[in-house]
Amino acid sequence: MTSIAFQGRHGAYGESATLHLFGKNITTVPVDSFDDVYRLVESGAVDGGVIPIENSTAGSINDNYDLLLQWKLPIVSEVKLHIEHCLMALPGTRIEDLHEVISHPQALAQCSDFFKANPKIKRTAFFDTAGSGEEIATKKLAGVGGIASAFAAEYYGLSVLKYPLANQPGANFTRFFAIQKKAPTIDASMHTKSSLAFAPQQNIAGILYKCLGCFATRNIDLVRIESRPQAGSPWQYVFYLDYLGNPAQPHVQAAIAELETISNFVISLGSYINGEDCAVEF
Repeated sequence: MTSIAFQGRHGAYGESATLHLFGKNITTVPVDSFDDVYRLVESGAVDGGVIPIENSTAGSINDNYDLLLQWKLPIVSEVKLHIEHCLMALPGTRIEDLHEVISHPQALAQCSDFFKANPKIKRTAFFDTAGSGEEIATKKLAGVGGIASAFAAEYYGLSVLKYPLANQPGANFTRFFAIQKKAPTIDASMHTKSSLAFAPQQNIAGILYKCLGCFATRNIDLVRIESRPQAGSPWQYVFYLDYLGNPAQPHVQAAIAELETISNFVISLGSYINGEDCAVEF
């Protein structure tokens, strides 16, 4: 059976994204860190991995931009998962019974209105959203709630006390990439989205304009640009681009060829179908 690694605990949003990207007939493999996901994929210990790359409210997951370039494992698909937090606790618990709620700091922040309305409940940072459910269920923590997905609550046999819980329900999405050791074959007829990374040759006025112009003059739509510090080169930057098209198309090949003449490197990170918005998978 196909095995796919994701960061977090069972019931995590990453596991739900994994089921959307690879289907339900797989073995999901929870790991502690994003680096572990890449390492297992590279070694062949798993058939693929799933990583979050961007959140609609919190922005980019910078670690994964750096790791994409470090490991150079191709992106093969993406999904935009609707993140909808719930408050969960041991069965029989009521909100007025809670004295503490644990979850990832980002989830706690996204549910700050709940804590304003319930000032007697202490909020405590935990390493993982789904991990908070695992902690409560495993240790039978009475009077302690967790914030995660309804998927996690069901997985750990906990009761949902409030859903949705976030300050802005319906507005929180995370984009996930699927990565594998070998990319599928792509031909010029495929209408895909692609990602690449490049580092301009020198930091001079207008160099980024020239780099982006390689795409603009060929009517290639750039849908996202991100910059990150270049490892080992202080005050130099790597730029990440998402564009509509794929490297098998002649006009994209011409754009990349021109970009290579004014860059220290240009690295393709993968081509994939533009991901759809999806609800959490149970």
